[in-house]
Amino acid sequence: MSVSVSVTKQTVTIDDGRDVVTVSPVTQTVSVASTGPQGATVVSVAVGTTTTGAPGGTASVTNSGSSTAGTFNFTIPQGAQGATGAAGTAGATGATGATGATGATGATGATGTAATISVGTTTTLAAGSAATVVNVGSSAAGTFNFGIPQGVAGSAGAAGAAATIAVGTTSTLPAGSAATVTNTGSSSAAVFAFGVPQGVAGSAGATGATGATGATGATGATGAGVVVGGTAGQVLAKINSTDYNTQWVTPSGGGVTSVAGTGAISSSGGTAPVISIANAGTATVGAVQLTNSTSSTSTTTAATPNSVKSAYDLANLAVMLAGWEVYTFGNSGVIASAPRFVLTTNQTNTSGVVVHTRLVPHKDFTVSNLTFVSFSTPSSGLTLCRFGIYTRSGTTFTLVARTASDTTLFNTANTKYTRALDTAGGYPATYSMTAGSEYFISFIAVGTTMPTTLAASSRTNTAANVATGGQTYTQTGQTDLPASSTGTLATTRAEYAEVS
Repeated sequence: MSVSVSVTKQTVTIDDGRDVVTVSPVTQTVSVASTGPQGATVVSVAVGTTTTGAPGGTASVTNSGSSTAGTFNFTIPQGAQGATGAAGTAGATGATGATGATGATGATGATGTAATISVGTTTTLAAGSAATVVNVGSSAAGTFNFGIPQGVAGSAGAAGAAATIAVGTTSTLPAGSAATVTNTGSSSAAVFAFGVPQGVAGSAGATGATGATGATGATGATGAGVVVGGTAGQVLAKINSTDYNTQWVTPSGGGVTSVAGTGAISSSGGTAPVISIANAGTATVGAVQLTNSTSSTSTTTAATPNSVKSAYDLANLAVMLAGWEVYTFGNSGVIASAPRFVLTTNQTNTSGVVVHTRLVPHKDFTVSNLTFVSFSTPSSGLTLCRFGIYTRSGTTFTLVARTASDTTLFNTANTKYTRALDTAGGYPATYSMTAGSEYFISFIAVGTTMPTTLAASSRTNTAANVATGGQTYTQTGQTDLPASSTGTLATTRAEYAEVS
């Protein structure tokens, strides 16, 4: 059996308001042939989708159904675009469209210039005429000229009473002030009060001639004062307690006849005595000679404040170094018989080594300065050098005060170097030491050439015989005084240091 299926596309008209294009119907026919003997099955065919393909493409038909119930889907290529048709005649004008909705309010315009009004001329018009106002400017800057009619003349008034004028008071005003006239009456009976300024004073006239000498007056009473009279050598003396009651008198003869001395003072006597003072001694009072010596054994001289100060400084240093007088041997607690240390050692130092010298003060003391002494070799090329104070707990040393770094320290041989404590880094400017407590006076030098420093040598300086008062500890490999450290006991050195 055979089946033919025809699909006719409808006519399509395109109108763009100017041209009209008409596409004629297109018929597609599909034949389906069935061979062989006819079976009992009934074959059904239905049209599925119809799709417009691209222009110039191939038409296709697909069965989306089955062999006995076909559903054919068609793809028909679009025809190529035809040539542009001739322009049609213009159509009639369409009816006017409805009025559109009111648009949004536009932005506010810029503020306009304020209008001005000014008065121009004012003219007097004839009596009875109409008043006028004319703008000779513009609507935005008006200038108005006014015309105003004169009033009609009034009738003559009744005759008034005759006015009177009278002079009132006259006052003298200060020189240089303005004259005044004031009406103290009324407008028809005026009374004028006048104020007239005084004239300016004229210049002084020439001095008149000297008048004749007057007659001599009578002699006055005697006044109080020094009495008259007297001769050379006399003196004025009071007669009694009455004021000014005096007289001239001749003084009686007198003079020194002798001078006596007592104790250390003696006199040669007579009217021209020689006075002398005996020398003082330990048992006698007398004159003494002052001296600055702190080593004299004289019993007839006296110390000056300068020598007292020198002795005080030596005594104070002796107190601070008193710990060097006490020695123990090992841990036995045996007291040595000597002092054993003599300050003659030329101690060699190493860059970056901290030297701690032990000090136990015998009295409370406030420290402001630290001192070390260079020996025979001065320093050079130092990059850091400073002094410090440490306390010790067990084997731990703790920095409690220090001086500022000074690379000029020890740069001269055999010189004492004293530096003040410095507050940089939060350290104090003064430090209080307590009697009997242990402290360490320390220094560090970092650089190329290290100085030698003054130290104490021990006559029996072995590991078993180190003076507690002069113990020195060292710590190597440092770039500055460490805030906390552990020192190593140096058995062969005891550095000299001072506090003040």
